[in-house]
Amino acid sequence: MDPDTVLVQEAKVATDTKDETQVRLETAIQAVMDCVGLKDDPRTAAYKRLGVSDVSSLNQAKLHLAATMVAKQGRKYLAEYTEKGLTAAMLTAVETEDAAFVDQMAARHEAVSTRAGATRARIVFANGLYRQLVALANAGQATWRLSNAQKAHEYVLDATPAAAVPVAAKA
Repeated sequence: MDPDTVLVQEAKVATDTKDETQVRLETAIQAVMDCVGLKDDPRTAAYKRLGVSDVSSLNQAKLHLAATMVAKQGRKYLAEYTEKGLTAAMLTAVETEDAAFVDQMAARHEAVSTRAGATRARIVFANGLYRQLVALANAGQATWRLSNAQKAHEYVLDATPAAAVPVAAKA
């Protein structure tokens, strides 16, 4: 299998894993916020002190920040929301999913970076092969010119199109 295809597939697997963890993290945060919403209206400062109102529209960095804030503030106000169903286990789930999410974001970025590095390495290697090919071709041309100039002229390809070069009749 083509190495680039393998690296693309690895990046896709890392992305899919990260996306699954992101959904689990959003669900865990939303479960905490649902408990908070049972006591405080979403428009109040008490609700907003946990740092998030809509997790589905957050980018990755803001989702990580929201998870950190929900866990920190949730632990701070746990006694206040225990009667509405908020538990330490829910906050631990947010922290666990957030840690996994951060690790998988790093793994995804590493997989993408590895592919870019591998592509760069192949380009450098191919350029090296091309330089060697040019050197061998030049050595071959020089050998032909030194040994038999007429044959070198007959067999060396010119840059001009074939139709523009008159063909000399052999005597």
